[in-house]
Amino acid sequence: MADPHPISSGTVPTAAPASDEHRELSRLADALTDYGVWARIIDDDPPVLRVSNPQSDYAVEDVSCERRAHDHAFLASFGVYLGSSDSLALTARKVAWLVGAVER
Repeated sequence: MADPHPISSGTVPTAAPASDEHRELSRLADALTDYGVWARIIDDDPPVLRVSNPQSDYAVEDVSCERRAHDHAFLASFGVYLGSSDSLALTARKVAWLVGAVER
């Protein structure tokens, strides 16, 4: 009979290694710190970066990341291309604009 409590048998569950997409979303989250927005990775499959403007009850955007031939692309929840992993500063500004944290 299988042990109904596998942790008690001395095994410790390990976290799955972060995907490339997770790492790129983390880099984007770091780039967003200058804009005063909140950003956290939601570990769905695939992961998304949930970005919100603390000055608004409604300005929230989930940014996804897709692997491309030479980099990663960041996409808004409605499918619009926001930028690439090779242009994090510009992409971060676009995301901050999208949630109303910066003017144009």
